[in-house]
Amino acid sequence: MSISGIGSYAAQMINPWTSSAKVATASASGDTSAARQPNSGGVQKTDFTQMTRQQLFDWINSKISSGEMTFDESSTFVSMTVSFRPDGTSPGLDDTQKVDFMQSVRNGMARAQNTNDSDRFTRLQTALNTMQRYQGEVRGVNITA
Repeated sequence: MSISGIGSYAAQMINPWTSSAKVATASASGDTSAARQPNSGGVQKTDFTQMTRQQLFDWINSKISSGEMTFDESSTFVSMTVSFRPDGTSPGLDDTQKVDFMQSVRNGMARAQNTNDSDRFTRLQTALNTMQRYQGEVRGVNITA
């Protein structure tokens, strides 16, 4: 099973891009594969601190497909793949800007704490724990590197 869209429930869970989430521009080479570590010999590792929304979406789908994550567990992550323009429209999955999703979740947790939204805080804390568990996981190897 894979995710082909997003429900309104997931979109409401978090919108970290209105906060001070760290955003960086993708490399000039247009590399949109999983983030690579310097001197990694072509090893592609999961890095939630430098990932595009498309890369996060692909990661979610791979975890669901492998059975490592249920569809329900993915809902918080799916909401993070959505980006909204100032006019309220969504440009779709952005594959050009890298986002620090871990910091975005921390910012969302702080907002949830400030508004006494314990349910949202718990969902975000679970997502952060999941990210920390998979941070640095080898996702693939580029044999042409």
